[in-house]
Amino acid sequence: MRKKRRKKKGIGFISKTALALNVLFALLLLLSYLASFVNPSSFWPAAFIGLAYPFLLLINILFLIYWLFRKPVLMLVPALPILIGWKFLFSTVGFRESTAIEVPKSSEDIIRIMTWNVHGFKPFNPGNDRAVKDQMLDIIRKEQPDILCIQEYYSKRRGENNIKKALIEILNSEHYYIHEDFGNQWEVQGMVFFSKLPITDSGAIAFPNTIRGNEAIFADFVFNKKKFRVYNIHLQSIRFQPEDYEYIKNVKEINTNVESSKRIGGRLKRAFIKRSEQALLIRDHITKTCKSPYIIAGDFNDTPTSYAVNTLSKGMYNSFRKKGSGFGITYNGDFPNFQIDYILASKDFTIKSYLAVQKKLSDHYPVISDLEFN
Repeated sequence: MRKKRRKKKGIGFISKTALALNVLFALLLLLSYLASFVNPSSFWPAAFIGLAYPFLLLINILFLIYWLFRKPVLMLVPALPILIGWKFLFSTVGFRESTAIEVPKSSEDIIRIMTWNVHGFKPFNPGNDRAVKDQMLDIIRKEQPDILCIQEYYSKRRGENNIKKALIEILNSEHYYIHEDFGNQWEVQGMVFFSKLPITDSGAIAFPNTIRGNEAIFADFVFNKKKFRVYNIHLQSIRFQPEDYEYIKNVKEINTNVESSKRIGGRLKRAFIKRSEQALLIRDHITKTCKSPYIIAGDFNDTPTSYAVNTLSKGMYNSFRKKGSGFGITYNGDFPNFQIDYILASKDFTIKSYLAVQKKLSDHYPVISDLEFN
């Protein structure tokens, strides 16, 4: 008598639905990688999918865990797109213990770089302006950077809010370069370098058709008789208005409207395109004028999967990717609270450490990295 073959047990309705959803989110994760290579000026939707990368990654990780217990062979569906994008995974999450920033520095051969969008040395949330300013200055005093790159700098010319005077005293150095966006006899704002190292040359890169505040400056420094350049950059801001943040809050509560969505989408689209143009402009400046080792630091206003960040990162070491720990969040505002501040170094340097100081004083965390010439 012939034995009846047992039918292989398939997957149920719930798992079939989960598989269909997983395939969809796996494809979206793969599409998010295009944001790094496709210029938003040519095809802007790719940039929006790239912005969703952290969420798409998380969803695929959850599916990975689900299939581990339900049907392990189907773990391949989320695992493959995650592995294909390993570069972006390691630029977003640091799978290591935090590397300590030592004070004083562990070696005299170390160059300590610090970048901070200081929001005018004013509190991001309602609070005591003076107390916040003093706490921010205390962080700089503690970390003692060799080169301090500040975006959204603001200082009075005299009095207790004379930030320039305070930073000269904190760093015990008269080396600085202030590029003024606005200034009068009482106050000044712009982009700045304060340095313990001599500055031999400096300048600014104007971004066309951009209002005050978004730009790039550079300076050449000498360290142990070696010359190198630092670019301090502040790429295009999204420029959300209060009503936009209110709408984003409502979205979280499932309360949306078409006009607000269009307005916010338009702001994001314009910012993506502007940042791509600005990144190419900076790259062009480096190619044409910089013959020495160089560092790019600042507020990029874009995520690790973006076209702008990857354009500027080509051939560079990303200090977070080399030494960062956990999720590399550097922005603590309402949206997008991702990693948008970076310290990149040409391969003439070795990255020794990385730290984002998690204190909500500005809307950005200060980012610090110790570098050493090879």
